[in-house]
Amino acid sequence: MQGYSGGALRTLLDRAVGPYLWRPWYDQVATPAVAKVFFPLSRAWAAALEAQGDLDRFNASLNDGPPRRTLGAGTLRLVHSAALTHDSARAAWDTAFFGDRRGNLAYLERARLKAAQRLMALRAAFLPGQLERPFASVKFGIADEAAVSARHAARLEAPDGLALPDLGIPIRESRRVTLDGAHWSWLRFDPPAEFRTDAPVEARVRIPGQELPRGTVIFAHGIGMESEFWGDRGSVTDWYLSRGYRVVEPQGPWHAYRRRPGYYGGEPILARGPVGLLDYSWAHLRELGRLIAWAKAFGDGPVMIAGISLGALTAMQLLSWARHWPDAAKPDVAMLIAPAASLADVTYRGSLTGGLGVPDALRAAGWDEGKAARWAPLLDAGDAPGIDPARILCVLGDVDEITPIASGRDLVTRWGLREENVFTRPQGHFSVALGLTAAPEPLVRGLALMQC
Repeated sequence: MQGYSGGALRTLLDRAVGPYLWRPWYDQVATPAVAKVFFPLSRAWAAALEAQGDLDRFNASLNDGPPRRTLGAGTLRLVHSAALTHDSARAAWDTAFFGDRRGNLAYLERARLKAAQRLMALRAAFLPGQLERPFASVKFGIADEAAVSARHAARLEAPDGLALPDLGIPIRESRRVTLDGAHWSWLRFDPPAEFRTDAPVEARVRIPGQELPRGTVIFAHGIGMESEFWGDRGSVTDWYLSRGYRVVEPQGPWHAYRRRPGYYGGEPILARGPVGLLDYSWAHLRELGRLIAWAKAFGDGPVMIAGISLGALTAMQLLSWARHWPDAAKPDVAMLIAPAASLADVTYRGSLTGGLGVPDALRAAGWDEGKAARWAPLLDAGDAPGIDPARILCVLGDVDEITPIASGRDLVTRWGLREENVFTRPQGHFSVALGLTAAPEPLVRGLALMQC
C-alpha cells in the first residue's frame, strides 16, 4: 500500500535494506534512543501543550530546576500554534466524518494528518533543552497500594465476572472515504463504564477497494505507537489489507485522541505504576472484545486479534480472560508479536522500563516486586487461552530485552503452542516487529490459519 503516508519508503526499506537493517544492532541503538531521547522530548512536548504558550507554566509543569536558557517563549508559541492548527483541522474532519456537514473527505483527512504530523514532530524543538539538561522521561505519580486495592481488589476476588466486554455498547461508523485504493472509515464508541470520563474509543477501519473482505485483522499497538497521528504505513495491517482483509486499528487508552491532558501518548501507563497497567488492561481488552464482536457480526470471514509489544500483552490478557467470554467476542486466530507471560518480567527486568527509571520509581513509591505480585493474576497469562492454542501464533526475538525472551518462551510452553506456529528470530524487540513484512513467514502462517 503506497500513498501519502509513506508506504513506498517502507517497501524500499524492506526489499533493499531490510535484511541488514532489522538486526539486533538496531535495538542496541533504538532502545536507548527511545528511553533517553524520544520519551524525554515527549515529556517536554506534553508540558508545552499543557502550558499553551505560557513559559512560566511550562517550567512549573516540568518542576525540574531552573529554566533552561535554550528554551524560550518562542518555542512554546510554535507548539501552541501547531496545536491550534491541528485542533481546527480535527474539528473540520470530525464535522465532516461524523457530523451533519459534508465536505471533501479525502482533503480533510490529509489536512488532519498533515497537521497531526507537524504537531508530533515538534518534539524536536526541545532538543536544545534536552542537550542543556535532560528532561525526565516520565512524569511519575505512582498510586499506593490502598488506591490500587480500592480500584481493583474486587477483580481479584471475582475476576471471571469482571472482565466481560459489554457487547451492547453501540458503535458509530463514520462516513467512508477512498484513499490509497482502500475504503477508510472510523469507529467511535464509549469506553467501559468505569472509564466513561475518558475520551471515546476510536478505531480506524480499512477495507479492500475492489473486493469483499475475506475476514478481519484487529491490531493492538505498542506503547506510544500512534499511527493516527504519524500515519505509519507498511505495517502488518497493510500486509493483510493487500491480501483482501478488513483491518481495524484501535487507539488504545491514553493514546492519540484519547491522550490525557498533560501527558504524552501512553505515558500514564508508566507514570501511575501498577494502577496504570491494571487500568489500561482492564479497559482495552474489553474494548477489543467489543470490536471483535463488531467484526464477527459481518459474517464475512474469521477475525484475528494481533498485537505487538504492549498490544501483544493486552491480546495475551484478552485470550486469558476469553475463557469466560461468549463466542461472539472471541477471536478465531491470534498473533502475538514480542509478548511476555509476566508483566513483572517486563517491568522489573525489561531494558526499556529500566532505561526509563520505572523500577527505581516503583521502589521509591513503596512497590517491591513481592508487593506487585499480588496483582499478577490480573495481568499475566492465564493457565490456558480462551481459543484453541493451535490457532495462536507467536513471534519472538531471541535477543529481546524489552519483553524478555525468557518470558515469551514461558508463554509458549504454558499454553502449549504448536512448533509450526512459533517463530523465533535472531532479532531484538524492535527489529523482530519491524522485520515482519520483510520476512513475512509468520504473516503467511496467519493467512493459513484464517483460511482453514
